[in-house]
Amino acid sequence: MTQEWDEKRIIASIKEIVQSTFDIDLSSASDSTQISDSGLDSMAILDVLMSLEDLTGKKLAKIDLPKNPTLHDVAEMVLRNLQADANA
Repeated sequence: MTQEWDEKRIIASIKEIVQSTFDIDLSSASDSTQISDSGLDSMAILDVLMSLEDLTGKKLAKIDLPKNPTLHDVAEMVLRNLQADANA
């Protein structure tokens, strides 16, 4: 059975990954929270993205994020990749 991914689920997964990998609690963070505000740098974001690839089972072929992405920005980028993969 294929699991459906939406923005809410991706953001929840990001928060879980950040908690388990970096011991940073984002449970109260809003979707508009900039990832750098949590203390994560660009290398840490790449670690999170690799974990999301593992969770979704899909390679994120096009990583196009703004300079200081929010949780929403990351989730939207992941969704675009998942949709592009589904339409390929």
